[in-house]
Amino acid sequence: MSLVVAVLLLVVTAVLTFLTWRVSEHSEQRLLSRQVALVGSLLTSQAAVLQVQLADVAQVAVNTDANPAAFARFGATQLQQTGQSLSLWRMTDGQAEQLAVQGVDPRLPAEGAGALSALEPTGELVVLGIVPGEPDRLAYGLRPVDTDLLVYAESPLPDGRELAAPPDSPMAGLDLALYLGRTTEPELLLQATGPAPVEGDTHRTEVPFGTTTVTIVGASPGHLAGPLSAALPWIVLGVGGVLALGGAGTVDYVSRRRVVAERLAAENERLYRQQRGIAGTLQLALLPVVPELTGVDVAARYVAGVDELEVGGDWYDVIEHRRGCCVFVVGDISGRGLPAATTMASLRFAVRAYLAEGHDIEGVLTRLRRLLDVDVDHQFATVLLGELDAGAGRLRLVSAGHFGPVVVTADGARLVDCPVTPPIGVPSRVAPRATTVQVRGPATMLAFTDGAIERRGEVVDTGLERLRRAAEAAGGKPLEPMLDELLEILTADGRKDDTVILGLRWTG
Repeated sequence: MSLVVAVLLLVVTAVLTFLTWRVSEHSEQRLLSRQVALVGSLLTSQAAVLQVQLADVAQVAVNTDANPAAFARFGATQLQQTGQSLSLWRMTDGQAEQLAVQGVDPRLPAEGAGALSALEPTGELVVLGIVPGEPDRLAYGLRPVDTDLLVYAESPLPDGRELAAPPDSPMAGLDLALYLGRTTEPELLLQATGPAPVEGDTHRTEVPFGTTTVTIVGASPGHLAGPLSAALPWIVLGVGGVLALGGAGTVDYVSRRRVVAERLAAENERLYRQQRGIAGTLQLALLPVVPELTGVDVAARYVAGVDELEVGGDWYDVIEHRRGCCVFVVGDISGRGLPAATTMASLRFAVRAYLAEGHDIEGVLTRLRRLLDVDVDHQFATVLLGELDAGAGRLRLVSAGHFGPVVVTADGARLVDCPVTPPIGVPSRVAPRATTVQVRGPATMLAFTDGAIERRGEVVDTGLERLRRAAEAAGGKPLEPMLDELLEILTADGRKDDTVILGLRWTG
């Protein structure tokens, strides 16, 4: 009987050892795939930053009619490292003509300027490939929609394609190789943390980078789940041999090992959720710093609706027009991720550019409609534009599919009703018409996005009334605490959308 029990326990031990090994291998692969996906998210975010930078330079070139001096002043701020080239080109009859250069001279792809003339005016970041030389350079460009201008850049790749991974980076502890395109040919290698190609049990993923794709191949030289997880199969085997003689100790030992394994899994899950905050950091980086205005207090709050590796499309901005007068804008881009972030940045900087040209808010809204087409871009945006003259107590508003603001005075809080035209991107022949509201100070105006009022299974009027009552109750507080209280009330019941609240307070 003892022999039978020993044999049975050894069989059970062998099965448990195999299962533990399989679970450990699965955990390693799962953690590796998550780490590689996180690296891909960082690359996607970097592509968004590059596209926004080139779009900013292109917008300045368009607004200044390709003035080389203006390009030089603005482009100089975009050069972040020695050896980078940034140039402005004009496309005429299929030919590319260089207008201005910042940094080193462009080396251009093998096809020369002909490669640039083939770019379409889509407003997207186009990666042209790796230009050989000392050192090799990554060539990319952007051609704004409906213009004959092109912003072209070349960034040097590090010697040996070495990719440095800071200790707190998601790339730390991994063997990584990044390739331009969908293949892993040696000549397409962008950067690697060590010798390429990567050896061992690898995980491969492809992420969008502008109009092309970057292939990421990753492997872990160590055990991501920790040395205990790697040694667990051997521990089970050794302990199982002892348990074949001990019998009763088997259940106790395996139970304790299971608790340790669950604790490790919970810690890994916590670390993974902590890394998912990258998208929120990028979103806040894209939003402007609240300015200090003469005669007007300004405060804003943004809260991401869900904790995902994607950025949202809610945005705001405040621009001082003259002393005691400012222009503000609150908008919401349909969708999420890189397309929403790119469109958000384009519209935000376009508003500033049109105001700098001297257009009123009706003219700005009319020109914004030319920048987005839902049939082509598969996006639309709701926008509320307003001009506040605090000294005169006058508020002018135009809306493209967006809710009007809430105004809080000593008499209470009310929703301002203003004419609404279709959202940006939806064709419309109706010219925007501003509504003027006289609001004598002291008063507070609150502009917001739909995340502050919309709830699943609830009509919009209910959410608007909830916001109005909350604003009226908190109206006596300073502006910053008032917005904090509103956010706590409006986002307390499981909202699933980004929320922006912009507050302006004046006493004149």
